[in-house]
Amino acid sequence: MGDIQAIVLDLDGTLLNSSKVVSSRNLRAVKACHDRGLPVIIATARPPRAVRKYLQHVPFVDCTVFYNGALMSCESKQTQRHISISSDVSARISEFIRSHAPESYVSYEVNDSWYTSVQVPESQYPHLGIQPTDPKPAVVSNVFIQSLSPTKILVLGYNDWHNIIERFGEYVNLTATDDGILVQITHKLASKENGVEWVLSDMGVDADDVMVFGDDFNDLGLFRRCGFPVAMDNGIPELKRLAKFVTVSNDEDGVAVALEKFVL
Repeated sequence: MGDIQAIVLDLDGTLLNSSKVVSSRNLRAVKACHDRGLPVIIATARPPRAVRKYLQHVPFVDCTVFYNGALMSCESKQTQRHISISSDVSARISEFIRSHAPESYVSYEVNDSWYTSVQVPESQYPHLGIQPTDPKPAVVSNVFIQSLSPTKILVLGYNDWHNIIERFGEYVNLTATDDGILVQITHKLASKENGVEWVLSDMGVDADDVMVFGDDFNDLGLFRRCGFPVAMDNGIPELKRLAKFVTVSNDEDGVAVALEKFVL
């Protein structure tokens, strides 16, 4: 690996601490990297509306990968790439879930809008990352739902999610987080690593020269693709095995610790 040419940061469990805050030490370290000319890329499962409040603290971030790679945006160049699930595949998946787990809660994100046909109870908000003041999914008809080509499908309470992979794996990617409680479904070509690769190609940066930080299953592809993967101590064992370095937890400024050690 050559010199580090870019930094890729996950948000939840990585740059954000357990209070969903970017610590002052993390902010100083990330800003110092930016000031040295290193592009800083955010790669997250979150939608744009849930990322904006964090980007206010890191306004120097130009390119962001949302929805685990289903939507990419670079502000300075006004470029965007959107990869959605076809309405036909989405309708088939929805029917499959309804027939196998009618008690589950399914919602659909389209670019930066969010829909559901059944109101999600407040008890489930934490699994969706919804804070009390955050927008909630709009309740719409099943007919409207069937017309959507969603950026992401979110499923709460479907334990046998492997069945979705077996049935629809040729069309979609599936990531189970929160100990399998939340299932996130995106287009087959959508992944954090493909989204970051698109951004890096636009920048002229090779993935071998990228330091990437992560903590969960949706970061595995990035860890295999990028030259210097850094796992959080609070991360899953699979990431730690792939990492070149395991830093301290997200509540101990793990991002800053690694940046200070290897970059600054």
